[in-house]
Amino acid sequence: MQELSMFGFPVVFDPSDNRLVANAADVSYEAYSRKLSKGMFGLLADAAYAAQDEPYYDFYKAIGRDGERAAFAARALRYDSTVIMQGAAGNEYKKTAGHFHCEVPGKGMSYPEYYQVIKGTAVFVMQKVRDEHTEGRMLVEDCLIAEVKAGQAIVIPPNYGHCTVNVSDETMVFVNLVAENSQNDYAGVKRSVGMCCYILQAENGGYRAVKNPHYDFACEPKLVVPTDNDVLGIYDHHPVYSEYLRTPQKFDYLTSPEHNMKDYFQVFRDK
Repeated sequence: MQELSMFGFPVVFDPSDNRLVANAADVSYEAYSRKLSKGMFGLLADAAYAAQDEPYYDFYKAIGRDGERAAFAARALRYDSTVIMQGAAGNEYKKTAGHFHCEVPGKGMSYPEYYQVIKGTAVFVMQKVRDEHTEGRMLVEDCLIAEVKAGQAIVIPPNYGHCTVNVSDETMVFVNLVAENSQNDYAGVKRSVGMCCYILQAENGGYRAVKNPHYDFACEPKLVVPTDNDVLGIYDHHPVYSEYLRTPQKFDYLTSPEHNMKDYFQVFRDK
């Protein structure tokens, strides 16, 4: 068992089955689900990939201490965790399906989302497109590819679709803090055979980003890494769970994002 102190409460990782295990009686989660490889068909770079039952990722909805749930509910936020298995489909690293968020009522922009990596290294693919609901080819206006290591965090800006990729040589674990009212829209990503860039294994053992030919591009993808940001509550190797309980008002931008549009992009610097 591996202790995962970045959760902000007692959780361990069981490498025998890649599961998270509560390490205290008052730690629980609302729901659990596992995505298998057949659920990723139509989203992968390799259309010939045919493995049906390869574990891809697990989702733990509303994980935390039972006595602290009211603090998150008070601001209509939820704290979840996702575990992405090590490996690849062909030479494409395992990833989440990818989605856009619904709009915040009356704000003209979608909900942002806070992500923190707990174990391993993630690449977050973020894309802003001209019209995510088009039945034709989506035009990419901006694409950020963020490499985020254990202990680091980012915020997905409003109006950016996103997915998370495990580029580690181990199972990768991350958490998110998101508005309860934020709904995921997977349709546009599904129509486009995944996100605008695939993250593939490189010959040197690293990774490389390759454009998805089902998109049109008005930009070039940018490789970035995160930096601390006090306004958004991003601190290296400091659990966001603990920071939220200490200063919950700092995270009001997750439900009212319009006041922080410049801040979301100050999180990133060129790699």
